[in-house]
This record gives sequence, C-alpha cells and structure tokens, in this order.
Amino acid sequence: MAESGERLLSQEELAKLGQPPRAELVEALVENPEAAVEVFRRIDRAYRNFIDGFGAWIAKTQRFVADRYGADGLAMIGSSDDAYRSALLHGLTDEDVTGRHKTDRADRIAGLIESADHEAALADFDALEASYRRIHDVERDRVASVLSQVYRAWGPDVLEESIRFAGEQTLLGWMPHDVARPAEVRVRQWAGMQKGNFADITVTETDDAFVITVHLCGTCGRQVSDGCYGDTLDLAVVAEDHPLTFGQGPAPIYRTHVSVMHFWVPMERTGVPWPVIQCPTGMDAGPCRITLYKDPAATPPVAYEFATR
Repeated sequence: MAESGERLLSQEELAKLGQPPRAELVEALVENPEAAVEVFRRIDRAYRNFIDGFGAWIAKTQRFVADRYGADGLAMIGSSDDAYRSALLHGLTDEDVTGRHKTDRADRIAGLIESADHEAALADFDALEASYRRIHDVERDRVASVLSQVYRAWGPDVLEESIRFAGEQTLLGWMPHDVARPAEVRVRQWAGMQKGNFADITVTETDDAFVITVHLCGTCGRQVSDGCYGDTLDLAVVAEDHPLTFGQGPAPIYRTHVSVMHFWVPMERTGVPWPVIQCPTGMDAGPCRITLYKDPAATPPVAYEFATR
C-alpha cells in the first residue's frame, strides 16, 4: 500500500486517464504507432465488457425471479415494450444487431492500424464507437426496464434482494481482487471502465485517494437527461425513503444498484464501501464522484456518512 501523502501519478498521467477514447487512440497513432493496436484493443474491450455486463445482470435478475416466483413471476417481468422503444429512441440499426457479437469490425480496424492507414482506421473507429454507443444505451435501458418491472410487481424490498443476488454473482465477485491491487492500478481500471460507459471524466489525486469525477455518467445520468424517466420510456422512479435510495428518495431505478453493490454488501463484508460513489440527489442528472482510497480498508467514515444517516 502507498504511504499516506505519497503521490503515485503525475499530472500528465492523470490527464491521460481522463482522455476520451478517440483522443487516446489518436495520440497513440501519432506518438507510438507500434502500441496503437493494443490501445485500440483495450478501448474495444472496455466497450464490449460494459455491454456484456448488462446482459449478465438481466440474466441473473431473471434467475432470481424464476427461483422466487416461478414461470408466473418471469411473465410479470417479461414485457419488451421499453426495449422496443429504446431501440427506436437510440436509432439501433440492423448492422448494430448483426455485428454486436462479431469481431470483424474490430479486427479490420486493427489491420488498418498495422498497415499505417490511420485515416481509414479512425473513420472505422468512429463508426464502431457509435455502434457500441447505440447498443450500450439499449442494453442499459433493458436493465432498467427489468428492474422497473421487478419494483412495480413486488416493491423496493424485493428489488433490493434482486440487485443483491445479481451483484453477488457478477460485479461483487471481482471486489476481493480489485481491493488487493495497487492504487495506481485500480484507478487506471476504474477510469477505463467509466470511459467504457461512455462517460466524460476527470481524474485527480489527493494524499489518500484518487477521485474520478464523472461529468455525466453513461447510465442513469444520461437516462435522466434523455427523458427516460418520463413519457419516453417510463422507467421507474423509486420514491420511497428506503436503503435503496439511502433513505432519500426519489431516485432513478438504475441508480439504486449503487447502494447495494457499492455500499451495503461491501460494508457487510469489509466494513467500507467499494468504492465510495456519490451520485446526484433525487432525479438530478448532474456529475457523480468515485473516490478510490489508496488503502481501501482505511476509507474514513466521513466519506460515506451520507449513506448511513
């Protein structure tokens, strides 16, 4: 673990962590063409991993409902109306659908980089990134739609249980590995994940922590700003003053996973959040902040007292 007060990354390194993916690729093409393929592959993986994570979350939620309520319960969360509306809202194309599980487009871009056809590589990257964005947003909305149906069918307590069940079999399995890594490795991973979520970020360092400010997250933040919690998609708003909302409802349905996956379960297991995530209040779509303490076990209670009031 880093000593308290020890700075681990330079200002230049911190600035690079906040670079948008395209800017990162352009810089690699100019400054280090030999490494540009790996930079592109890393960016491609980040987008794919986030999209795949949505699918895993939906599958685990369906498993929870099937185990608890059987086929009748599955039928209660089986509506695809929001998914259809989301596809129309985000302009999902046939090429997006047919190509989402293939690597052809990514392989072609890698080949263009290797042959030094940078103009064509960037043009294809722009098209691929736009396709990932559409797929990401539709899959994100599918998660929120399924959670909305769970909430409307059985209420906030069951919704919390479903999020706990899904989290324990997906994201939370990675927690022990993540907290054991050096802080400078963790912040690179978390910054890359946020960019895989189509977020604009800045990264700063204090004596004890790295802080990733997400100026508009690609999930609930953009859902709110895009009107998905209104007539457009009618995703659920959790109105109760419930642990899901840190006792301060209302909250967008997607945002409720933060309390369970990043606070309640990690605090039960380790005594501290993983990591400290401060979302906007209510139905605000403003910035959020992810604080990664260099020594996770030494996360000060003042950093998360808002969650325990």
